[in-house]
Amino acid sequence: MTETELHRLTEDGRRLVGESFMKGEATLTDEQLSEYVEPMPGHPTADLDRIDSAVEQVLTEYPEYDTDIDGALAEEIYCGLDITRRTAGDPGLWHWLAVVRYPDLVRHRWEYRSEEAMREKFLGAGSDLYSNAIHRLWWIAELTSHGDDYSTTDAVFANQTMVNKVFDRWFARYQPAVRAMCDELEDEPSRVIDETTRRFNHALTNVQLEGLSENEAREMIREIVAESR
Repeated sequence: MTETELHRLTEDGRRLVGESFMKGEATLTDEQLSEYVEPMPGHPTADLDRIDSAVEQVLTEYPEYDTDIDGALAEEIYCGLDITRRTAGDPGLWHWLAVVRYPDLVRHRWEYRSEEAMREKFLGAGSDLYSNAIHRLWWIAELTSHGDDYSTTDAVFANQTMVNKVFDRWFARYQPAVRAMCDELEDEPSRVIDETTRRFNHALTNVQLEGLSENEAREMIREIVAESR
């Protein structure tokens, strides 16, 4: 295993990401990028060789825009990066990974439908779990794995409705609620997933999310699921 130092794309570097780059019609050279790429605070490292290998395999074996790519890569990206949440909270890291390190992966997974939508896949991150193409894979694995057990992570990525409806809600970063929600909705149809996440999100306007234990969140979710069927 070779540990590679992680970098981030600066805010000014975001201006390099134009429509032609997002469509794959233009590339960014090392010379263009050099001014806008800098080391991460604390100089974290990661096993990017592992991720390189997984990405190469996905690009070869999976057709364009196949949603199964998410499940095939999430554990590899999560284990390969092995970073803290503090490091993962820096949007520039995800912009560097998406724009500089793995732009072909982003374009292979996500069809270009509009400049705004594709810009999110390259330059989203921060508080929005669902936007950046690589950031979302790491965070969903972080919030759903149990030690070396990625069964819940795999189940989530096997159900795109779950990904969309759970991780595009504001409660998505609170791990006890996410785990309870994913467990309770795993075998439910899309209609129930949609209704339950919407109603749980609304219920949190009257309940302090961080004050809920996983069991308390689970009980609330079970009641909503039963009412939503």
